[in-house]
Amino acid sequence: MRNRRAQIAETITWIVATLVIVAVLTISIFISSLSFKNSKKIDFLKEADVLASKSLFSYLLTKDTGGVIVYEQLKNEQNLNEFNGNLGKAIFLEFYDRDYEDIWLGFPTFPASNQFFGKRPTGVKPSDFDSGFVSSISEKIYLNPDKILELYLSREGSIK
Repeated sequence: MRNRRAQIAETITWIVATLVIVAVLTISIFISSLSFKNSKKIDFLKEADVLASKSLFSYLLTKDTGGVIVYEQLKNEQNLNEFNGNLGKAIFLEFYDRDYEDIWLGFPTFPASNQFFGKRPTGVKPSDFDSGFVSSISEKIYLNPDKILELYLSREGSIK
């Protein structure tokens, strides 16, 4: 009889302890959900063209005939020069013209234009959330704190 009372007491102790743990977890989850309710939402639908991004990095690492890489040229010059401008056209206009309607490479600061890609397209086109399709992508490389190189790609319509 004494053994049975000990088992009942131990069982009741574990049941109460389990209920206390569940209550504490429920309260902490409720409080954390209230505190993060007004925080910034994460946009999971944002996509990128990984191939275009890798192409941009490869473009920046390409050396001209003098052995100077494009990254250093762009960092030290005001705009695209004959070598890196024509190389950019060869890479981005020839390889991505089937996938994108607007392709632009250059410095987005005023004036955002160059002789190889023309004037930068303005505005971001909305995405088609039903298909998960993003209609415009902007890859930016900070050459220094005040100088940004941007690859802007945009599509018209949506892919079904």
